[in-house]
Amino acid sequence: MDPIAIASVVASAVVAVAVIYRDIFRSWFFRPKLEITFSLERPVSRLTTIEWPLGTSALSRWKGAFWPRLRFINKGRSVARKCEAILAEIRRPDGSLDERYDPVTLRWAIAPKSKGLEPLDIACDRQVDLNTFTTIEGQGFAHFATHQDPRGIPLGIEPGDYWFCIKIYGENIKTVSQGYAVHWDGEDYRRVDMIEMNNPPASLSEWPWEIIQ
Repeated sequence: MDPIAIASVVASAVVAVAVIYRDIFRSWFFRPKLEITFSLERPVSRLTTIEWPLGTSALSRWKGAFWPRLRFINKGRSVARKCEAILAEIRRPDGSLDERYDPVTLRWAIAPKSKGLEPLDIACDRQVDLNTFTTIEGQGFAHFATHQDPRGIPLGIEPGDYWFCIKIYGENIKTVSQGYAVHWDGEDYRRVDMIEMNNPPASLSEWPWEIIQ
């Protein structure tokens, strides 16, 4: 083969490889990156009041409510597009799957409330909070921050011990998965124990609190 032709082929291959690596580097360098902050204290979680029961204004009263939240910050260099938060699974403190529950979409703490369950674009350096569930004054049931569902699947938890797996999906982000241990005795809506626990417990001996019977 003509040396000039060989050189041309090699040069073309080098250029093609360079373009591929340039695009890979650009995608990596300018990717969005979500960081999660969790705290049961302000300004992340919220102690507030709500009208309860919902949807019955003639009968509703103002009740104290506590909202454990996660905070997401996009530390990357591009918009994280169409982010959706899912309570993917719930396990018992011995690590076994609680099959009563289906995955549910959790609500972003944005206005208007009707938009909270829709996928959300998170701009660079933007901070957005995610409602997980709410405990309400005088109520022995904590409600997930999600939609109403007619299928009869539980949309909250009774007093007890639970392990949550929450996942964040998006159009251009790597799926973020985070685990949390939850302990609530139901006696005071303001007292909820919740800590990060990335992996589900392998046995009861790994559970950080005394089990609520």
